[in-house]
Amino acid sequence: MSSDDPATPETKRVHERPLSRMGRRRFVKTLAAAGFGAASASHLSAGDFAGIDEDRVPIVYAIARDDPDDPTQITPRVRTVAAEWYDDLRAALSARDTLDLTDTDGVLDVYVVPGDHDDGTSASIAVNVRSDSVLAELDGLTDEVPIEGSVVEGLGKEDDESATPRHRYDPTEGPAVPGGVPVGDANGIATLTPALYDPEVDERFFATADHLYAGSASVRSELSVLVDGGRTPIGEVHRRHGEEDVVLVRATGEFEPTHALEGALPNRVVGQFSRIGLADLKARGVEIHKIGATTGHSSGRIQAVDGISCVYGDPCKRGQLKWGRESDFADGDSGSVSYRPDPKNPDEGVLVCGMNTARTWWPGEDYVWGTGAYVLHERYGYTF
Repeated sequence: MSSDDPATPETKRVHERPLSRMGRRRFVKTLAAAGFGAASASHLSAGDFAGIDEDRVPIVYAIARDDPDDPTQITPRVRTVAAEWYDDLRAALSARDTLDLTDTDGVLDVYVVPGDHDDGTSASIAVNVRSDSVLAELDGLTDEVPIEGSVVEGLGKEDDESATPRHRYDPTEGPAVPGGVPVGDANGIATLTPALYDPEVDERFFATADHLYAGSASVRSELSVLVDGGRTPIGEVHRRHGEEDVVLVRATGEFEPTHALEGALPNRVVGQFSRIGLADLKARGVEIHKIGATTGHSSGRIQAVDGISCVYGDPCKRGQLKWGRESDFADGDSGSVSYRPDPKNPDEGVLVCGMNTARTWWPGEDYVWGTGAYVLHERYGYTF
């Protein structure tokens, strides 16, 4: 799923074109010219526009496996939204990218806040800065999209907490290790994600937060699953992605990654939401969930999407998802995923929203954040 490159034309005008008579290349170019993002344009078909009201447009809200056991076959999931809402969102994404506010010294993060479907609120850009003087620099930068700025005070070193896992992996359940269980190296613990599939090597990997290995000089560090009575090695580090804060671990011995999430109902993982899909979840005001090794299950609403966070310095982390409350996350939960039941088959599987790797620890802000799942597919082809 390639990036939904922002643009601002009226997408509803695409209904005026004879889409069903176009070849594939012309069809994709027509959608792109009308303002559809590259991800939607490349995955949609003329049939997705058939019978839709002229003031609505289809979006690709997720990619998923129709056969949960076959990671090689993924298909787009499509629903319709108001064209006005979609255009408004893409205008905000475009303005955010054009302004590139993180180049301004003192800007800590920049997020896009989608408007709501029901009350007709417009999308906005949310910015956290270090001082009132920085906030003043942002005033009047754009008349098209509101910029809502906040000054963060008391941003110092995050308090360290001892992590006590809420539950541990039970090896008697078999060699397939699900996401949501505590894992670690010699220095600490984190939470295992569901299996990540890399199509380049046609292999499933264990994965968790890369900062578990912060300061590690070895590229072959072990990852262990926590069991009653100690730790059992399950793999060795294969690839680290520091900017996205994810590490892939190749399974060793009898253990194997699985597309499942311990404690989720249902627990089968069948895919992941797209960027526009996360914006749609925010616009509908629905809750997403997470299973963390320390705090267990929690749920909350998405606050903002597609963020650029520079809270931890350079390089800034892009494609960040902001949701829930600070209390939804604690040390040891890093690497956990946020998720929601698959809208197509809610009793059979869940779709991943993103990874959780940090929380606020300063006054005035209250949320969890981490890299959106779509980023891992967009950059590396990985699917949950």
